[in-house]
Amino acid sequence: MHKPLLYLFGGSFNPPHRGHIEPLLALQQQYGVGNITLLPNHISPLKLDQPPVSNAHRLAMLQLCTAEFPSLTISDYELTQPETSFTFNTLLHFSEHYRVFFIIGEDSLQSFDKWHRYADIMQLCHIIVLPRDQVQTKVGTLPKKIVQNINTLTQGPIHHKIGCITRVILPRVNISSTQCRLELLNRDIESQFITPSVLNYIRIHHLFAN
Repeated sequence: MHKPLLYLFGGSFNPPHRGHIEPLLALQQQYGVGNITLLPNHISPLKLDQPPVSNAHRLAMLQLCTAEFPSLTISDYELTQPETSFTFNTLLHFSEHYRVFFIIGEDSLQSFDKWHRYADIMQLCHIIVLPRDQVQTKVGTLPKKIVQNINTLTQGPIHHKIGCITRVILPRVNISSTQCRLELLNRDIESQFITPSVLNYIRIHHLFAN
């Protein structure tokens, strides 16, 4: 009997914004993808120089951001881990019970060979790559093991295959958490990229302010 499918999308969500949510909804609509589980990082190994706001605040903001989308759920698994979040460890945990699709952005594919045990990660899941505005991976700079497993699909369904890396074609959303934080630092509390409920939470708790 097949294990059930699980679609995971990890990130710091610092703060969560439309650029996180809209591509996931488009992926569901255009490729027939099921419920997607958002996985906030405890401590991202690649962002140790940019400590995020507290886990509790990021989780609360993500809950507000996804409240109106029942097809988007949240797992606090990484937030409960005592050590640095390595994707390999997380996928090892979830793959025991699920056939995992791991969703990343094109910017993450660009540096995928720098990830801890990236080759082992490929043996635990099927990776889906979302387009990122102004980011186009130079495939030739990646190891052959990665390149030979990359394919592009223009429509669904996406059939689960361990080790496969599937690029999807979706509208590009030019929003980043860095951009949102800069707006908030500049007191642009009416940011068009962040939902009103999250903006209100940020204002109440004085987050992302000097």
